[in-house]
Amino acid sequence: MSTVEQFINSLSPHRGALNDLIEMIDEKNYAFKPTPTSMETEKLVNHTLKTTYTFARLAAKQSPEDLFPEGDDTPLAERARVYTDETYASIKLLEDEDLDELIDVKKMFGSEIPAGKLLEMAKDHEIHHKGQLFVYVREMGHTDLPSFVKK
Repeated sequence: MSTVEQFINSLSPHRGALNDLIEMIDEKNYAFKPTPTSMETEKLVNHTLKTTYTFARLAAKQSPEDLFPEGDDTPLAERARVYTDETYASIKLLEDEDLDELIDVKKMFGSEIPAGKLLEMAKDHEIHHKGQLFVYVREMGHTDLPSFVKK
């Protein structure tokens, strides 16, 4: 199995659980935030999905596109499906040797980063926000939550 396939296999259980959480969010809760200083649910979901997508596009030497412009009313679960498909499509363009190529992310991080490291950062970032989303969804009243990873 290639390193790219291994990465996809390590991301998929987390993305599956994230998408399951997103499906639990009713539109009436898009503005919910557990504390006054927290990000609103819709913004947290969009940020999480868009960041992983953006990093995957950059790793594949593609320009990120804005799949859902500000104010778009597409349901979050549908956005998650589209971002998931587009993220995986970008990652699947990579060959193992591409993972060592430096990606210019100086505007974000002040340096160039190997594509493989950028993908790992994206996964770690997504896992972090997925953990936050578990708290949000529980605070919305859901008690039957998915596992932290989806099999």
